[in-house]
Amino acid sequence: MTVFEGSIALYGWFAENDTFDMSQHLEVLGSKRIKGHSAKQSKAALKCALDQLEKMELIRKTQVDDSEMWVLQRTYLTVEQEVKVSADTALAISEVINNFCKIVDDYKDECDPSSIKEKDVQNLVHICSYFMSKK
Repeated sequence: MTVFEGSIALYGWFAENDTFDMSQHLEVLGSKRIKGHSAKQSKAALKCALDQLEKMELIRKTQVDDSEMWVLQRTYLTVEQEVKVSADTALAISEVINNFCKIVDDYKDECDPSSIKEKDVQNLVHICSYFMSKK
């Protein structure tokens, strides 16, 4: 397991939970546990990912009795990220969304390539999910 994979697993965990301790590592990994990796190796990847999330000030580590615990700094839903996209990417995003609007004959979510918003990214995710479910 890589730190990247550990971060994805922990993001999913913190979407549902406010705290984490290493005794919960198997719950976090679920079916994502990589065959051939020991529990110690998986814990190492999670620990690195936890350190990274702490540096981002998403979580904070504390000692409780004999164990380390990581706690969300604030409600998960309030965590935001800033993303910058090039003009070409913004145009491609708007073309995908606007073409999908034509397909479903619903234009309320049309996308302006000069001003990409979170709503547009959400719509792009919904469009991808729609087509993935058709597989």
